[in-house]
Amino acid sequence: MKKIMLAAGLILSTSLFAQVSKPIELPYVDYPMVKGDYDEVAQQYCLICHSWGYVLNQGKKSRPFWTGTVKKMVDEFKAPIGKEDQQIIINYLVKHYGYESTAQH
Repeated sequence: MKKIMLAAGLILSTSLFAQVSKPIELPYVDYPMVKGDYDEVAQQYCLICHSWGYVLNQGKKSRPFWTGTVKKMVDEFKAPIGKEDQQIIINYLVKHYGYESTAQH
């Protein structure tokens, strides 16, 4: 039994030491941010945890969506964003990656 386990371990571990003949090149994907309107605040906090592509992949969303998203990042993921900067980020996201809701309540 020990021999079987040793053989299985050796077979599985050989892939960990595999060599490649060429360097592996990862593609570079640029996710440009709209400049202005305190974009540096969004960069400072949002890019700590994820790429800007994550924001772009959300599509155009309403103010309530972006407000909820920023709140979730702070409350659930413990992003260290103060109240004033949260509002700056929300305003930036709505202006450049969202829209103001026109629905009447």
